[in-house]
Amino acid sequence: MQADYIELKERRKRRVLTILLDMVFNRTPKINDIRKQLENYDYLLLVAPVWFGKIGTPLRTVFQTIKNTNKQISLTTLSAGADGINPNLEKEIIKRAGIKPKTVINLLISDLLPKNPKPNFKVLDNYKISEIKADTIVDKIINQL
Repeated sequence: MQADYIELKERRKRRVLTILLDMVFNRTPKINDIRKQLENYDYLLLVAPVWFGKIGTPLRTVFQTIKNTNKQISLTTLSAGADGINPNLEKEIIKRAGIKPKTVINLLISDLLPKNPKPNFKVLDNYKISEIKADTIVDKIINQL
């Protein structure tokens, strides 16, 4: 996209159990301090996975940092999409950041794979995006913003 980016780095290694505990107990993981970097931007395109129907928990720190600011945000997610497009992502952002996003783009891994045979959970969970597919997704995101 030829854009600046800020990589969120957690202080601890992420595991499936950690994700589950974050979701169950509504925890916000500790990440590298990005407050100064975020001050430089009025518009943020947030990119995150969806875990168990919720935006990846490392983004919660970003939401706390920008809560009730004048920043404009959009969110792009890539999820297994077992239940299809997630209609609750915008509500989650508003609840956690106090900001209505300009755009929410919930991309599904299942849309990137052949329809036959229908991909099962294991295939979706182990999916690694290729550079070619990533370029295609970036084009799609740019067109929707």
